[in-house]
Amino acid sequence: KKHYAFTPDTAVGYDAFKNLRLSTSVIAYTIANLMETDVIMKTDDDRYYFVEKNWNKVVHKVNFAYVILLGLPIIILLIFLGIQMLMS
Repeated sequence: KKHYAFTPDTAVGYDAFKNLRLSTSVIAYTIANLMETDVIMKTDDDRYYFVEKNWNKVVHKVNFAYVILLGLPIIILLIFLGIQMLMS
């Protein structure tokens, strides 16, 4: 994103990733996952660019999962407490 690689014309090569403070395996795993979700796209000449629309979809899915993981136990607790109040 900081290289402004948002289209195939502005795509960057491998050099853009060489100064990241992560191990090679972590970078490879992360880029592979982002390519699988079409957040990072590869051009025919082995350059890469960022698709913000697809990134926003991934962020939405993660946020939805967190809401479910945090909200569902609270809803179940409220239902359980409501049933207990009705039974007493």
